[in-house]
Amino acid sequence: MALAVGAGSLALGDVTGKVTYNGPRVKPKMINMNAVPQCAGLNAGPVFDPSVVIGPAGELQNVAVYVKNGTGAGGEIPKDPVVLNQKGCMYEPHVVTVMVGQKLMAKNSDGCLHNVHALAKKNGETNFPQVNKGQQDPIDATKQTETFRVKCDVHPWMSAIVVVVDNPYSAVSGNNGTFTIKGLKDGKYTLVAEHEKYGKQEAQIEVKDGKATQDFKFSKKK
Repeated sequence: MALAVGAGSLALGDVTGKVTYNGPRVKPKMINMNAVPQCAGLNAGPVFDPSVVIGPAGELQNVAVYVKNGTGAGGEIPKDPVVLNQKGCMYEPHVVTVMVGQKLMAKNSDGCLHNVHALAKKNGETNFPQVNKGQQDPIDATKQTETFRVKCDVHPWMSAIVVVVDNPYSAVSGNNGTFTIKGLKDGKYTLVAEHEKYGKQEAQIEVKDGKATQDFKFSKKK
């Protein structure tokens, strides 16, 4: 929803859209936790690889969508931290966006040993254990823009994707493929959609009268 500020008409709007996959249906891969009964016991049913999640109508989940080089768009560093929660021997969420300088935390909700191994290059690799249920520790890897993977060396199927951006205007597509980026001023921007398997796409958008819409369509990389 657009907001009027003072006597002027500074529109702060939402960018909405949908991300889909164009191609043959990709069958989800089930994760076998039987070798670690403690992890298997934490899940009531089967667990699937979250790196490729496609809905019945091609809705593509876990795509990071963000404004490229958006420091000129304004916006402060969010005060709330972004939390990677280890639950059921999986990372939740699987994909997160975080602003440069924003706090990124790892949380252990399982109470069994996990190892938080951030494979950042620009921001430096970090590696530390978490044992206690409810334990939270910072991942010191948000100094520069970068996309990197976080894994657990104890449970090799556990991974998450962190996308560090230079502005607070970002979102991750949900299970219906949709996303909403809030609070952008009217103007022209470059929007990026990034998926860990299918790569990146860019689109030029214009936020006008407090709104803009942009869809993305991915296909399997050759």
